[in-house]
Amino acid sequence: MKISRIISIVLVLLFLVAVARLARLENGAPPHVFVMLPGQEPATMYLPGPGDPFYTLFPKPVSQRPPAVVLIHGFTGDRVLMSGLARRLAENGYAVLAIDVNGHGENRNPFNGGTAESDSLRANVKTAVDYLRDNNLVDGSRIVVMGHSMGAGAALDYATHDASVKGAVMISGGWALGPERPKDALFIFAENDPKEPIQEPSTALAAHLAGVSQIELGKTYGDFTQGNAVEAIRMPGLNHITIVNSPDAAATIVKWLDGTFGTARTTPINLKDARRGSARFALLMFVFILVPLGVVCGSLAPGWTIERPGPSGWMGLLILGGALFAAMPLSAANPAYFLQIVVGDVQISWFMVAGLIMLGVIALSQTLDWERIRAGAGVAMLAGAAGFAVAYVCQVAMSAMLHHLSLSPERLTVMAMATVLLFPFWLSFEWLVRRGGLAISTVQASLGRILILVLMAVGVSLNVLPGVLMLILPILVIAFVMIEIFSASAYSASRNLIVIAVFETLWFAWMIAAASPITFMF
Repeated sequence: MKISRIISIVLVLLFLVAVARLARLENGAPPHVFVMLPGQEPATMYLPGPGDPFYTLFPKPVSQRPPAVVLIHGFTGDRVLMSGLARRLAENGYAVLAIDVNGHGENRNPFNGGTAESDSLRANVKTAVDYLRDNNLVDGSRIVVMGHSMGAGAALDYATHDASVKGAVMISGGWALGPERPKDALFIFAENDPKEPIQEPSTALAAHLAGVSQIELGKTYGDFTQGNAVEAIRMPGLNHITIVNSPDAAATIVKWLDGTFGTARTTPINLKDARRGSARFALLMFVFILVPLGVVCGSLAPGWTIERPGPSGWMGLLILGGALFAAMPLSAANPAYFLQIVVGDVQISWFMVAGLIMLGVIALSQTLDWERIRAGAGVAMLAGAAGFAVAYVCQVAMSAMLHHLSLSPERLTVMAMATVLLFPFWLSFEWLVRRGGLAISTVQASLGRILILVLMAVGVSLNVLPGVLMLILPILVIAFVMIEIFSASAYSASRNLIVIAVFETLWFAWMIAAASPITFMF
């Protein structure tokens, strides 16, 4: 047996071990259960303490029940992404009800808001608060609402419409006040959060509530015993995504909850999340597995010669950049609006229009070798789809701390349509930039991906593309790295670009379909 096959088998076995351990830890402490709230609102409830507190013959006295937190995710997030913070809060004595708001995660109800329409989520938050108030496992008279990004706006909105909640924690967000003053309000944001849409509004709101012209970061104004404590704090070294799972941010939040609920802590704050090590190891093994996976998928397709008609890879990069830039104003009208997803439809519109432009340039230059593309195209497409299927199963298996990645019927429909719309772009991308030997083709393709990210930032700065895309840029970078590892491996086996284009298209369509808020329901 070849050494490469032995290494591949070992990698797969190590990945399976890591995933199995991750699943065991995911199902372990702190105790938690799936809950379907009224209105088909999915949630996960976490409780502090040893054993299984969900199964008790007799409810504890109210004085012995833990205070509770309603935890609300961000615009492209879900309750899975918030699970690390939820677990840390539970490990430190607080019950947590993490919810999926409409159109996100496993919640199939249509999303009826925009990127910063906090009031559209008020009903979701109210359902969660009402559930906790009637639950005999928690102290329903002591509830704090907490959210990240869009969820922070929802938490602040609800806290200013329900004076009975004891406090509100806004993580990297919060934009408007309602008729009531929120009690014990903490605004916590990352050092690398965008200043205008997040840091400046957070500090301005905190200053207004504290009654000062300019607030001093890290200083508590007001009094917890009076319910009017206010603080704004900037967490160093973090960004909009990493703040959610930051131990330091969690410690700050726990201390704030201690003050809000009057908790006298006698033990150190527990910031461990046992899943992190297994999740990171599983991700590392998955990245390594992409190499043999790409080689196998590439070898299943008919081989292409290195030489093919068309411009050089460097000229291809210029065409790619020009097409993406030219597509910005054309995609502003959002021709993919019919997909009924928020922000994701604009992304797809941009890539779709750019793909059509690139195909047009290639066709007009008479450099598109249709004979080469048609020869064995069916087998190549199946190979690319099979590669994606393996990657999909692996990522769903290790997504306990990332995002709910399996698809509802609505999201599967969106992915299918997005695949058709995105394929011209990724086929043109590969045809234009991936040329020559393995090393130079990988460099050129990587530069092409960097160019996409740079022009995405340009589009946001020109107000042509949604600003929320900048917040998820780190996730796109990681995805592009993994896609390129598979693509370069497949290219080394057969030079067949159809395999790579199909894999890229399916992955990108899946990412958008899984994370974008859905505005329809079957």
